[in-house]
Amino acid sequence: MNARPVFKSRTTLFGRLLLYFLVVLIVPLGLFSAYYALIGGRNQERYLKNQTLNLVLNDADQVSTVLETYRHKAYQLSTDPLVVSILRTDRLSSDSPESRFLYQLLFSTMRGDTYLASANLVSNSGKVRISTHTFPEVYDLRYHGNTWDMNSIISQNEDVSPTASLISIRGHRTADNGKQVVASILRRVYDEDGTNLGYLVLDLYAEALSGQVNQDQLLDDLLLVDTKEFYATSLLQSDDYGTFDKFPFLSELKGNYRQAALRTGTSITAISQIPGTSLYLAGSVNAVPFEESLDRWFFAFSITMLIGTFLALVLSLLFSRSISRPIRDLAHRMGEVEDGKLQSKEVTSAISEFAKLEHSFNLMVRQIASLLELTREEQQKLSEAERKALESQMNPHFLFNTLNTIKALAKLHGEQEIYTITVKLGKLLRSTIDNHESESTLEESMNLIDSYLTIQKLRFGDKLVTDVFLDPSCASVKTPKLIIQPLVENAIIHGLEPKRGEWRVTVRVERHEGRIFITVQDNGVGFPPGTLPDNLDELANSTHVGVYNIYRRLLLKYGRKMHLSIDSKTGEGTTVRISFPDDASDAKGVTNEL
Repeated sequence: MNARPVFKSRTTLFGRLLLYFLVVLIVPLGLFSAYYALIGGRNQERYLKNQTLNLVLNDADQVSTVLETYRHKAYQLSTDPLVVSILRTDRLSSDSPESRFLYQLLFSTMRGDTYLASANLVSNSGKVRISTHTFPEVYDLRYHGNTWDMNSIISQNEDVSPTASLISIRGHRTADNGKQVVASILRRVYDEDGTNLGYLVLDLYAEALSGQVNQDQLLDDLLLVDTKEFYATSLLQSDDYGTFDKFPFLSELKGNYRQAALRTGTSITAISQIPGTSLYLAGSVNAVPFEESLDRWFFAFSITMLIGTFLALVLSLLFSRSISRPIRDLAHRMGEVEDGKLQSKEVTSAISEFAKLEHSFNLMVRQIASLLELTREEQQKLSEAERKALESQMNPHFLFNTLNTIKALAKLHGEQEIYTITVKLGKLLRSTIDNHESESTLEESMNLIDSYLTIQKLRFGDKLVTDVFLDPSCASVKTPKLIIQPLVENAIIHGLEPKRGEWRVTVRVERHEGRIFITVQDNGVGFPPGTLPDNLDELANSTHVGVYNIYRRLLLKYGRKMHLSIDSKTGEGTTVRISFPDDASDAKGVTNEL
């Protein structure tokens, strides 16, 4: 007996279990931790940038809508004939009808918005000063030379075009009603001749814009920005306004005011132009809470990894102890069997799986011992069978010699039918007992069919009509032997012999679109549905041995690309169709149909 192989040092069961537990418990957590540590921060910052920019874009559209609404009101008032007429005369008595009509016009145009904005009308001389609220002193053109005039949108834009509505945020102030003015809209009033008569100013209070933005309350601050004057005012905290030096993150833009989101210190800032204006909207979100949340996640992952490592150690130790002992016992038993000791032992393991394994191993040992005994007996029987097979080889030669003798006598006495039957029977017999080749060409198979049908015609006479056709291109195609003759024999024995009247058998072999088609058809008695199973594999345990034998041999050669169908109607006959690719090497599967 060969010596046992020497095994190199290998990992212990405890080590392997520990490794598996670490892989299952720790590796996913480690991957998540590594992801959050290496990529999570960047992904979170990218997400915050996208979210902040989307919020600012949405709010910019809202602010644009509000500004466009008030800009339209300014246009209506500045072009109204009554306003033009009053500013042209440059005088207005408080108790005059014109005064009453003018106030009606102002309040009707500003209907519903007087708590959000004020409309102010002033002539070039300052004599006419009308407002929906208290007229702001900053728009009193009689004192145009004062230093605080530079806070006036009129003083800032003396040369505004006749058709333009100018929007400015530099005139931020507290109105007499206590509201914060965050933006002003200016239009010049002209007569038909193009003479400037005065100005119309709409002051927008903080509520006009702040109520339309930051609906989700996700932004920490939202600034209305004038990039030409480097001035900004907060829409969320109306007391915060001024030049860019009061808002450091605006200075970090470094003159690049294209639509974007960027990191500025501990915040994420996004900026976008307000559609239809030269103003911009900048919003910011404090990133510190999100970063702290990320740190908490990372800490939780770390704690979980430590706990998982401890559990892996404990579970590996417990499992290895419960598993290693029965494995060692079984390995010892295998070593005994390897040494030739084929005695079985009782099952001792308390673990059901190992008990089954030990039971199976003991059963295998008993079967090996039994098989060894059977092998010795089979060797004796095989020797006897080989001797008898050598003796029986003379039988086919004796039968052929006998047929040749009959054929010679029939020819000598002029018995043509006996001579023909003997010749055809010899061909059939030679094809049946020739075991040197498992395949034959279709031409050889059809020659066999011709011999068989010749014998049957001599037997049944003109009652049997046959139609045999072989496509010349199919003659050299090789198939398993005897796949057509049994079908023809079944057609005559089971289909035609019980039938009265004319018998017809058709056998055709054709090629079409790269496939070989074999058809065996009779007009016999047929058989009712359900006689054969839907799945031809079920014929293995039936009496239809011939059909199943053909099916199995075709299946082994052509696989799933072989198709075999049997169609039969009671009283009308049966048709068997076989098709397969003409290149057997391309076959990969099987289909069958009844």
